[in-house]
Amino acid sequence: MRKVVFIIAVLFAAKIGYEQLIYRSATYDVIVGTYAKSAIKACSKKAVNPKAAESLWSQPSSVKLVIGKSDLDVYFWQVNHLMWRARYKNPYLFITTRNEPNYLLCEYDIMRQSAFVQQM
Repeated sequence: MRKVVFIIAVLFAAKIGYEQLIYRSATYDVIVGTYAKSAIKACSKKAVNPKAAESLWSQPSSVKLVIGKSDLDVYFWQVNHLMWRARYKNPYLFITTRNEPNYLLCEYDIMRQSAFVQQM
């Protein structure tokens, strides 16, 4: 009887894990697909030379969705802090493009619809 209960528990945990994997994968695809074009436009406008940057940003090397901005100095228990949502909840798109010998990195804040471009 213990083996049957254990097998049912394992199957239930696998089902929940698989559902979470599918849900997170689908939401990632939807968010990146919806906001990638507006993020690329905002990033190309923030560049030093917008005309040259538009062709450079048209083929980004990577687009990555990140929830929360890890470089903000806000602790998890400081829920009344003004920047708590930006640190732990808000979505950001990080877009990189290869520009030999270095590359450009654009951080696009989806909630504020603003971009920050830096050269690495």
